[in-house]
Amino acid sequence: MVYRSGTVSGAARALFLTQPAVTQHIAALETALGEPLFQRTPRRMIPTTRGKALYSQVVQALETLERVTQEAQNMQVEPPLLRCGSSREYFSEVVLPHIRKLPYRLWLQFSETPSLIENLEREKLDIVLASQQIASHGVEYHKVDEEHFLLVGPPDLKVPGTENSIVNGMQLETLEQWLSTQKWISYGVELPIIRRFWQQCFGKRPTFQAKFVIPDLRLIIKMIEEGEGLSVLPDYLCRQAREAGRLQVIWEPSKRVTNELWLAYRRIDRNDTKIRSIRRILQQTYI
Repeated sequence: MVYRSGTVSGAARALFLTQPAVTQHIAALETALGEPLFQRTPRRMIPTTRGKALYSQVVQALETLERVTQEAQNMQVEPPLLRCGSSREYFSEVVLPHIRKLPYRLWLQFSETPSLIENLEREKLDIVLASQQIASHGVEYHKVDEEHFLLVGPPDLKVPGTENSIVNGMQLETLEQWLSTQKWISYGVELPIIRRFWQQCFGKRPTFQAKFVIPDLRLIIKMIEEGEGLSVLPDYLCRQAREAGRLQVIWEPSKRVTNELWLAYRRIDRNDTKIRSIRRILQQTYI
């Protein structure tokens, strides 16, 4: 556990032991082997070459023991609790129909990825559906999906030089200039999703400011439907409105603008039954 968590305190919490007890076990093992297994630093326990070699020798047996223990614990009458962090829109539109089939009690927390990963590290969450990988020694990331972003606007918006409002052959520079004069609706002041789209498609950052800043993607869709401006949104969130003709895709670049989505969990919980179940169902659904 010290090897996986990187700290004595993390291992102690996982093993339900005191920190002195964990330290004593490590010292006894090092004495028996005649060489140190970890380099002690103020913040972390860094495995030595001998420590890495020992871990590779015993890891399979340890994982088997953990799996058997988890299966025994899951035979309880009360379903185990799964604490999940995610963005509200992605979870409700994509994940919920599949994850609710699992035999767990579900506790949700909606927020931005950085704060969710912080709560994962503090053991306040079991998993996070993350929109980015944030460096952490104690957290593992497993790719589960890829979201695609669309430039969308009101259904009656006319793009100069086209008959059907869909850009076809317009020069990128002309298109960029025209788009820069439009009203924009953004999720954040710094144009987080719009900026990614702009940089990939036009090779620069947008210079305009959003007319509306609304940290709710569903409300942004409603504003677009009512003719209040343009935005860049995930395709899964726009699907129903597009099919109903309530908004339109203004332009689809030849190379789609995408973002990878990750299942994040604590490294020490890699073989937890809940984690393995979530990974399996997400892999079957999206990959």
